Amino acid sequence: MLSFQSLVLLIALASAAMLAWNNWRAREHAERLARETCKRMGLQFLDESVGMKNWRIVRDADPRTGLRKWAIRRVFQFEFSRQGSDRWPAELILLSGRLLGVEFNLISDAPATTPPVVPRHDTTSHHVNDSAKVIPFKKPPQP
Repeated sequence: MLSFQSLVLLIALASAAMLAWNNWRAREHAERLARETCKRMGLQFLDESVGMKNWRIVRDADPRTGLRKWAIRRVFQFEFSRQGSDRWPAELILLSGRLLGVEFNLISDAPATTPPVVPRHDTTSHHVNDSAKVIPFKKPPQP
C-alpha cells in the first residue's frame, strides 16, 4: 500500500507530466496556426517554430453554454518576413486551444523622410507675439 507522501508525489508527477504534454500539444497547434496564417497573408513563416512567451489560468465563458470555466491562456511568439530579407515579431494567443488572435508587429520599412525643416528665426521681421512661442529651457532639479 502506498503511503500518503508517495501518493502525493505520484499525483504531482502525473500532473506535471500532463501539463507538459498539454503544453507540447498547444505549441504544435500554435505552430500550425502561425504557419497557416502566414501562408494566408502571403508572409514567410521564419524558423518554422513558435516559442511560448507566457501562460496563465483565467476564467472564460464557454461559447456554447455561456458558463464560466477555468481555461489556460497561452501566448506564443514567432517571427515572419514580408520580403525574405526582413524579420518581424508576431504573437499568437490561444485560449484552451481556441485561437483568440494573431498580432503582427509591423513597423513601416519605408525609407525615412527627410527631417522636418524648422524655420529659422528671421531677425528682420519683428513680431509682437514671438516671445509667446518660446518655451524657456529649465534645468532639471539635481537630486
